[in-house]
Amino acid sequence: MRFGLTLLTLLAGSTLAHAGAALNDDSKPTRTTDPNAAPDTMTTSADKVEWGADFRLRSVWVPQSIINLFVERSAGGIQGWGWGFDAVRRHGNTELQLGFEHENLPPPEGVWINKGDTVPGNSADYILSPDHAPDGSALGWYTIEFTFLNHVPINKYVAFRYGGGAGLGIVSGSLYRWDTQCNPTATNSNPTPGCVPGDHVTGGTGVSSSDGNGAPESMPVKYNLPPVFPVVNAIIGVQIKPTPKMVINVEGGIRTMPFFGFSAGYFF
Repeated sequence: MRFGLTLLTLLAGSTLAHAGAALNDDSKPTRTTDPNAAPDTMTTSADKVEWGADFRLRSVWVPQSIINLFVERSAGGIQGWGWGFDAVRRHGNTELQLGFEHENLPPPEGVWINKGDTVPGNSADYILSPDHAPDGSALGWYTIEFTFLNHVPINKYVAFRYGGGAGLGIVSGSLYRWDTQCNPTATNSNPTPGCVPGDHVTGGTGVSSSDGNGAPESMPVKYNLPPVFPVVNAIIGVQIKPTPKMVINVEGGIRTMPFFGFSAGYFF
């Protein structure tokens, strides 16, 4: 009996002591720096929208093998360097760019034969380089385009980068040619010197004509090119972040023509 009373007394005292401690405990909870501790909230902060700008350089080219899909004969491939800049909106791993760019892309000087034509039965075009053109200007374009890019982080400094976009191109400069009636010895596979207008270009044995009508031209003819054209791009590359605000992009792809280049940007 004495043991039962003793046990009841201990239980009652423990309960009262615990209740009193709970009633008297008015301390506020404190945060812990223990990385293994459970979070005290389920709310996550949203990614901040950032604005930035970048400057880019690109090498644009069209191999002769691709050009020859559209003509019977070309004088070579096309290559030129371009420069541009972008206004960039970054949200998390995505970027939206409004870009401006310019390239000079004059075709190489020489004999070009239209698709389906055969020389000497058909005339050929002898395209002039900017150095020999009347106005000395090089064929090129200015573009404006929107591009959407996504990033897959590899680590805190490097991310895989891909995307695409569209825009408009505005033709700049000009392109001139001599219409040439080829020498009878000329062939599609060997058009020089027979399709080079000898009355205007040293070393040629052909004669300048007027679109095959036989009247020699006294001035080269300017191509009538469309003033604007659509631009479609597809981009793949990597983004390097030396600092959280600075980026370096190395990328390639298609921007109406194949390209490879790099850009450097900063977010404010």
